[in-house]
This record gives sequence, C-alpha cells and structure tokens, in this order.
Amino acid sequence: MLVLCACQAVAGGPFSQRAELRGPRFEAVLINGGGKRSSNYLSHLLHVKEFNELLTRAGVPASNITIFNADGTNPGADLAVRRKQREDNFWLLQGTRLEKALKPKVSYESSEIAGADVRPATPEDLQDWFEDAARRLRPGDTLFFYVTDHGTKNENDLTDNYISMWGDKVTLSVRELGDMLRLLDPGVRVVTMMSQCYSGSFANLMYTASNNAVPDGHICGYFSSTAERRAYGCYPENRDKDNVGHSFQFIDALRSTPNFPEAHARVLVTDRTPDVPMRTSDVYLRDLLSAAAKEASQDADEMADRLLREAWLDKARWEPEIRLLDRIGQVFGYFSPRALAELHQQSTLLPDVSEKFKAYSQRWRLCREALAEENLKRFLTAQPAWEARISEEAVKSLDERGRRELSAALLPELAAHTAGDTSTAERFDFLKKRSEQAKAARYRMQVRLGVVLRMETILRNIAGRVFLEQHASTAEREAYQALVDCEALVLSDDAASESRLVVPEPFPSYEEELQLAEAILPGWMGVRFRQVSDLRREDYGLQDGAVSVQAVYPDSAALEAGLEVGDIILGPPDALFAEQYRLREWIMTAPIGEQQTLLVQRGGAQRVVTLTPRPFPIKMPDLPGPPKEGSPAPPIDKVQAYRGEIPTDLTKGGPYLLFYWATWCRPCKAALPEVLAFERERNTKVISITDEIPRQLKKFFAQWEDPFPQIVGWDELRRSFLAYAISGTPAFVLIDAEGKVEKAWTGYRASDGLKIPGWTWSPEEQKDETVLTIDGLEIPGSTSSQEEQKEDATDE
Repeated sequence: MLVLCACQAVAGGPFSQRAELRGPRFEAVLINGGGKRSSNYLSHLLHVKEFNELLTRAGVPASNITIFNADGTNPGADLAVRRKQREDNFWLLQGTRLEKALKPKVSYESSEIAGADVRPATPEDLQDWFEDAARRLRPGDTLFFYVTDHGTKNENDLTDNYISMWGDKVTLSVRELGDMLRLLDPGVRVVTMMSQCYSGSFANLMYTASNNAVPDGHICGYFSSTAERRAYGCYPENRDKDNVGHSFQFIDALRSTPNFPEAHARVLVTDRTPDVPMRTSDVYLRDLLSAAAKEASQDADEMADRLLREAWLDKARWEPEIRLLDRIGQVFGYFSPRALAELHQQSTLLPDVSEKFKAYSQRWRLCREALAEENLKRFLTAQPAWEARISEEAVKSLDERGRRELSAALLPELAAHTAGDTSTAERFDFLKKRSEQAKAARYRMQVRLGVVLRMETILRNIAGRVFLEQHASTAEREAYQALVDCEALVLSDDAASESRLVVPEPFPSYEEELQLAEAILPGWMGVRFRQVSDLRREDYGLQDGAVSVQAVYPDSAALEAGLEVGDIILGPPDALFAEQYRLREWIMTAPIGEQQTLLVQRGGAQRVVTLTPRPFPIKMPDLPGPPKEGSPAPPIDKVQAYRGEIPTDLTKGGPYLLFYWATWCRPCKAALPEVLAFERERNTKVISITDEIPRQLKKFFAQWEDPFPQIVGWDELRRSFLAYAISGTPAFVLIDAEGKVEKAWTGYRASDGLKIPGWTWSPEEQKDETVLTIDGLEIPGSTSSQEEQKEDATDE
C-alpha cells in the first residue's frame, strides 16, 4: 500500500488534495556524502538507515528509494567508527600521558545498507539520477529529498552554501542542486529535509524555478539550522552521543505523528541541541519582511514587532503559536516572549555567557588533569610493577584488544589507590563536579541561544502572516500558501512505532544558572606563572609545587598584595605546594573575598604576603530570571490600571497575589473561583495583569458575567512579565506583607489548586480536568471543562 499524502490546507492549492499516492508517484532520495572516511560518521549512516526504515514501514517500495551513501557499494572501508569507552573510571587518566595512548582509536569499516539501492554520493551519480528521474516523474508526483551530512558555509554568499559529497573537498551547492531540480517537470513537488550545518541556506531552493522572484511553491523543506549556524554534530558535547539532534528528533517525532508540520512543531520543543529547526515558509516570510522594511527604510525587527502588536489584538487566533512559545519557554527555563525586542538582549549576550562558562570549564579541567598526573605518579611509586607495563614503548606495541585489556586491568587498581587517599579522592570529586557543571552549563547556554532563535522564528512567522494579510500582493499570498501546502507532507499511520528517545528533564531556569555560575566561579589572584626549574628548586631546596611569577596583572589581588615579577610562590606557610600547578587549584578553590596567606621567596629571603582572592574577572549579564523566594518583589509601577488601583509600592498594603492571565486563556478562567476565594478568605489583594490593551479588555468584560478580581492592570510592553520571568498563563506570584516574594508558579489544575502552603479549597462544583496538549506535547498546569476538552485536547 502506498501511503504518502498531502494535507489539505487551502482549496485549490497545488498540493491541497489529500489523496493516497496510488496514482501519483512518490520517490525518495537519501544522501550521506561523508566527504572522506575519516569524517564519515556512524551517526549519519544511522540517520539514513532509520529514515529508510521509516519510509519502508510507510509502504514506500524499495524501488522508489535511492540512497547515496559515501562510496556506495564499494567494499572498501568508508566509515569511521569509534568504540565507546567502557571503563567508568577512565577519567582518572584524562590529562595524563596515558589518556591518548589508551583511548579507543577510530577504526574504519565498509558501510552497508541491506536491501537498498545504494549509490556513491558523488555529484556525478546524483546528476545521473536526476536525468533518469526527469523521464519518469510527472506533474503531481512527489520527490522527498533527505540530507544528513556535513555542511560548509559560503562566506561570500550565504544563499549558496554547500553539502559535502563523497571525495576530498567535493561539495554540492544550493545553485548546483537547483540546476539538478530544474531537470524535473515544474509540477513535481519536492520536499527536502536537511540536517547538515548551515542547512538553512537550502531554503533558497524555493526560488529555483522563479530565479529569485516569487516562488511557485513546488520546492519546500525542513532544515536543522540557519544559513549561518552550525548544526548539532559540530558541537564537541555531542561527540560520540547517540540519538541527539534534528534528524533523530524529527524521525522519532514521525514515529508518533505521521504529519511533517506536527513533527516539526514537536522538534522545536524536544530538540535539546543548539539546532534552530525551520521551514521554507519561515524563510520566505522573513525575506518578505526584510524586503518590505528595506523598501520603507525601517528596521525589520521593529516592523515585525509592530505587526505582532496587531496580531495580539486577537490572541485567541494565535493560541497554538502562543502555547508553543509557552511550552518552549517552560522546557528550556525561559520566559515566553511576545516581541522580538524581548529576545534581543539574550541573542546578543548568550554567546558571551557561553564563552565564560567555557573558560570556567577549562580552568577546572586543567586543575583536575594536573591532579590526575600527580595521582598517577603516586600510584606508580606505590605500585612500581606497573611502570614497565604502561611505559610508552609497551603501550605503543599493543593492538586495540591489548589496550582494552590493559585499561581493564589498570583502572580498578588506580581507582582503589585513589579511593584510599581520602584527600586526593575528595579533591577529584570536587574538581570533576566543577568542570562538568561548567561544561554542561556552557552547552546549555549554546542551546538557549538556539532556543531564542527558534522563538524569534515563530514570532517572525506570525508577523509575516499579518503582513501577508494586510500588505502583500496576491502573488505573494499565493506563494506562501503554496509553500505551506508543499510542506504538509503526511505519512500513513503504518509508519508509526514506539518512540526510541527518552524525554529528559526540563532545563533549569536562568536564575538557577546564575546561581550555578556563582557557585562555580573560580577565584583569581592575577598572576602569570610557571613551574620553577629543577635546578632552581635544588638550589633553594624548594618543593615540586613552587612557581615563579612571570607577570602581575593590573588591578589584581596579587598587585594589591605586593607580589612582583620574579617572586617564587611556595604555598601557604603551613602547607607548601608539593604538586606541580597546585597554585592554580589553591587560588580557584580559595574563598573569594577572604584573606589568605602565602609564603613567597624574593631573592634569598622569604616573606609572608596577605592576599584576598577576587572573582574570576567576568561580568555576568543580567538576563531575566524569576525572583528568588524571600527576595524583594520587583515593582509593578509600569503596569497601567484598567480598573482599580495598581500599587506603586508592594511593601505597603499587602499581601498581594499577582495573577497573570489572558482573555483567551481557558485555564486562567478555570482558576478564577479559587483565586477569588483565596482573596476573600486570606485578605490578600489579587492584582490581575494581562498584556492585552484596554480595547480588548473592554470587549471581554462586556461579555464576561462571572465574578472577576476588582483590580485589573494591563502591561502591553510586558515589563512586569519580564521582571517576573512569566513563561505562560496562568501564572501566580504571592507577595507577603513586607513586599517579598513568597512563592511563584505557572499553571493551574483544579485538582491541585493554587499550590499555596496551608491553603485548601473545596469548591461546590469542580470542573472535569484534562491536560491541554499541543502537537501531542503535554502542557503541565492546565485545566478545561468537558466541552473545552472536546475542542482543544489533541491525541498523542
């Protein structure tokens, strides 16, 4: 049974008719170029195999699927494979001379895809395929074109980036692929999916037939990132990891929903890499806005924000997009934006924050690796029989199996030796934890930047659709709709299977990241140093950890303490440094702001200096994060009153319950009876705050007949939303009589209530409950009535 179909979007669109493709032909091309065997990774081969399996399960005949993979069926080795590190304690060797020697080596195998039509991934072979396909594909047929590979950025023209093909420096550009697509009848629908670095450039294939005029909508696709950004595989944190990134997430989403647009929406939430999933239609709307802004001599983002303000006049229309923004914010520890201006600071500062965490991670890692080298020395002193077994010559003579056996024998004994030295074991635990925390936080910052760009894409899409309605030509509106129709590819339910991915925990909030940054912030004294030479140590009778000061930085603790170039730092008077590079660990772990003493040798004399470690020289950017419980509540004096009086000073007249709501928000309305009961029984003023303007509120209250809090404020610029990091509605902030935050939370379920300690409520009539879902993703903290449930709950 042939099982691919197109969703109906607008009657009369080029791909609007939903019909199983028993008549029209469906073909698929799956590409993994690889470049050369050293860069042809196993993950790419797995992508191709899994998509081939998915299409086969969907009923696509094997004869209709062509795979271009590396060197094709050539039996020579074309695939790089690295055995995973089996030993949990291998980190004890990181930084030592044995790390590289005993680390699993890359081996090379011949890639195989059983039962498939596999060809070499060369431009010539692909050209031949297109020439053949041009003779059999007809108007109404569909070509699915999938790429998992390396990508290269064209620094001179981001609209013409490259895919790596098989062969050293062999590539395929956007224009070259466009030339191949021109061989097909213009009535053939082409849906691409690309997961390589800089893949967003290939969205420009939409202009293939129109030569950069209005696209005709027969070429569309899905991409892992923008034209200027790397994809997940280029981040070292993902090296040797399975089932991460755009391709794996998209394939897994298609196992749950056969609908490509729904799968794309799911990936926006579930992909925990720096990828920025986008569609051709997103890029087209961005291009339209940019062109319109340029013609009007306006800033494109400012124009988009004006259009967004118009969109929010009817927020109910945009509820799916708003809920998607909310869900992304909740999963990744962010607020939910309503304007591009709200995201500009993050997109500017997050790369800098990421680099600072990188510096932290590197410094903590250097400390741990220095300790590992010293620990190995002490082990060899205690176990001299190992010296010969792990000498450079002995290890070099071993094959892969011999190295595995050596590691398996060495590491348990080294781990036991380390555990027996309590001081060293505790230092290892501390340094390992710090380096891993900083490394993970750095990567999360890179992911957060990708998430900001995902949110920007959603907001631009909304703005672009408002622009289409109000300002675009008929041809531009038809082009956009044709692209949406083209993207609406659907597999049959036969493709469904169980998800293979584990749903991870949500990201910590940005406030928690700042707390982590404070906890792992290394101390700093402000010197450049090197180890004292063996001869000099012998002359002065110094221990191994003595270091010579090479430079003293201005405005540093070292300069303030009177340290000078040429001084020899010996260590604390009662615990001189006996290990190389011990000074680095000492200053990084010393309490910041607390005086420390060091014994210093200057010339032939020794002296004690007093030094106060300072924080590592970094200014953390002040990004939005929820206020801590017990901290002063941010003022809401910028909130304007629709009715009632908005307090200008939250330290007076309280306590207060801030209730962030929206006129279109069903869970907000479900919470109202309990909110009003809490106001009455606890004598706590409820201040309801929305970002909707008075005109919208007037219309709402003209129709609303049930009780509602007396104080209603509107905050169109969302200043208080940002101050309290509101990521969805309903949201609540309980402020005590002293004006301090007592509790803050998002979401409401009738069964759970307001989640305020000591508060219980038993309504006479409680609505039946359901969890609101978007694209099969559960939105926690939502309720709806039975009638609403019929309308809004979606099947997973």
